[in-house]
Amino acid sequence: MTGIIKGAVFALLLGAVSSIASYGTTRPAASCNTSDVQSAINSAAEGDTVTIPAGACTWTAGVTITGKGITVTGAGSGRIVAYSVLSSAYTIGTGSKSIAITGFSPGITSSVFTTGSTVKLFEDTDDTNVMTGTVTDYSSGTLTLNVSSASGSCGNIASSNCKRWLVGTVPSSATVITNSGVATGGPLFAITEDTSVHTNVGNIQFLAGTVSQNIFIISYAAGGQAVLLHDMWMQGNSNNPQPSSGNATMILGNSPWRGVVWNCSFDAYPYTIAGMGAISVQDKGNVTNSASWTTASTWGSEDTTGQSNFYAETNDYHGMGYATSTDDSGRAVFRYSLYDNAGVATHGADTSNYGQRYFEFYENTGLFQGYTDGTTFNFQGWVYLRGGTFVIWGNTFPDVVSQDWGTKDNVNMTVMNLQRNQGPDPCWGAGFTTAGQYYHAPRQVGFGYVTGTGTVTFPGLSLSNAHNDSMAYVGDSEPGYIWGNSTQPFDNVGLSDYGGTACTNPDSSSNYIISGRDYFNSSTAKPGYSPYTYPHPLTQTTTTPPTPPTNVKAVSPP
Repeated sequence: MTGIIKGAVFALLLGAVSSIASYGTTRPAASCNTSDVQSAINSAAEGDTVTIPAGACTWTAGVTITGKGITVTGAGSGRIVAYSVLSSAYTIGTGSKSIAITGFSPGITSSVFTTGSTVKLFEDTDDTNVMTGTVTDYSSGTLTLNVSSASGSCGNIASSNCKRWLVGTVPSSATVITNSGVATGGPLFAITEDTSVHTNVGNIQFLAGTVSQNIFIISYAAGGQAVLLHDMWMQGNSNNPQPSSGNATMILGNSPWRGVVWNCSFDAYPYTIAGMGAISVQDKGNVTNSASWTTASTWGSEDTTGQSNFYAETNDYHGMGYATSTDDSGRAVFRYSLYDNAGVATHGADTSNYGQRYFEFYENTGLFQGYTDGTTFNFQGWVYLRGGTFVIWGNTFPDVVSQDWGTKDNVNMTVMNLQRNQGPDPCWGAGFTTAGQYYHAPRQVGFGYVTGTGTVTFPGLSLSNAHNDSMAYVGDSEPGYIWGNSTQPFDNVGLSDYGGTACTNPDSSSNYIISGRDYFNSSTAKPGYSPYTYPHPLTQTTTTPPTPPTNVKAVSPP
């Protein structure tokens, strides 16, 4: 019976896919300039398709799609399709060049290297070192190019050692938009969900310009349909983040409930621990009134509509420290993707009012290189958790160990507001007489919503008032689970504290986050859990999960 029900749900979702398809009028934009694209969007009705022609344009103003379920498609984007990790510097130059390919992006195979096709070989996090040419051969894991143009020079620094290379396709027809910042501080595409039809944007390449504004901001609408973003290549400039906040995210999902992003490449330069990210899922304006924290989780297959979580799948992320994140009320699923010197981070009820609700992180592959000459990226680890609950399973990750930076936690957890005087419950538990006296902290790691009958022990209040913190939280223990990863139990799972002197006699994360109570790191899966169907039905892609990239061990040159 369960299988029949799941099949019926899947069929229902497939039926919903028809709302993606173009059934209206095609509205060609006169050019890729902002004004022409906005004019075509304005003339479009629900179900129409706006086409952006091939060309290269610089945007200093963005476009808006508000409550209008349309498709916006460019002429092509290219994508980062492969990577090469070397133990010695690769020489930049023209003519015939051969390079060993270490692995491919999710869903990509060696068939992408067809004789005569144009590709560019560029250094990971430093695309000023670049060689462009045509493929002459691919065999036995070696790509041979006839390089017609080359530029750049190698250094002996973390951002340029000429040992980490990416391979991107250069389509014969492409829509390329350079992101030079929107004067109002807004995104290049501001999209508000339509209540009937999925807004769909794809086949565009975005280059970093003078200021890296958010490329997409997706805003929630009551009863809205998931916004779909796919088949794009997005680049960020870490030296020039959004001036208003000091950082930039390429896709900001302000709807904590829904959205699907797939088949996209994200890269940034130079390498940075923070300041540049790919996807952030949050309800920063609290427009859903924290409903995510007052309703049960829709883990995996419990998402019967495919729109109760935000999904990002078959993407590749390069050199961004923390590439994907969840914040206030976010429910996110990050899966079947490549994380190249990039991880996932979450926010808690410390700088935010609510922090993330939960995330699922599975069947991903990590790429990290540990050098011995000072050129290792200062990568902090695969997962950083500040609150809420989670599942982490089926991932293939090397340990983050190098002579340059030592050993980092693969997963690090913290209750930041124990020692941070910020957020709705600053310095929680400070002045305790018994370690862990005020467990649990509101919305801390390992908590969510199950029955809504839990309590918090609010310092200084009587027990009759202990059911709500300052943001009216009544939650339950909902432990996180880690299982079935490349090491089991997963190596280097640790705790940290914020530190500093802002709180008097502060408590410690080690008294609040305890293995076997707040999280489990073993061979045991989360009870009753099964993943949501792959691929997401709204992607209309192949039904076979991508083959994980190979040879992703940490590289230790001689």
